[in-house]
Amino acid sequence: MRQLLILLGLACAVQVQAQDGTGVIKTNPWGWFAGQYQFGYEHFLSEKASVQVVPGAIFSTGTVSINDSIAGIFDSYGVTRAGFIVIPEFRYYLSDEAPDGVYIAAFGRYRTVTATVDDDAESTRRRQIMGGGFVLGYQHQLANGLTGEVFIGPQFKSVNTNFTGEYE
Repeated sequence: MRQLLILLGLACAVQVQAQDGTGVIKTNPWGWFAGQYQFGYEHFLSEKASVQVVPGAIFSTGTVSINDSIAGIFDSYGVTRAGFIVIPEFRYYLSDEAPDGVYIAAFGRYRTVTATVDDDAESTRRRQIMGGGFVLGYQHQLANGLTGEVFIGPQFKSVNTNFTGEYE
């Protein structure tokens, strides 16, 4: 299934400047609350251009509801989700100097997550998402190494979902 989404993001990243001034290490604490733990590195190619890669691990627990409309059965099951994500990106800063100011970026994204029913390890749902897009963003360095960032743009993606066990 192919999808086109408008990506709108607000990130509050913690950044650590590399000793030689060639890059920054990033993480987004907002993702931690959703079970997505990402840490990345933005490397400056010049005063205006940079490349960034943001890999991450996904882990969360929750519930999933399965509804059989024919039999009128509605059940809820505990699930554990686990997977990973990686986002490579090329940025070009329209402002004076990276990593501060307005930028345009092209990115790719690969994400895979397997949800397993806690009471039945044979019942799983695996979603693989591959895509990419473009964003217009603004990044601003705040005090004490914190950075605020907002971005918007189109994202094109393909989703592949496989079911086993009770999910089938």
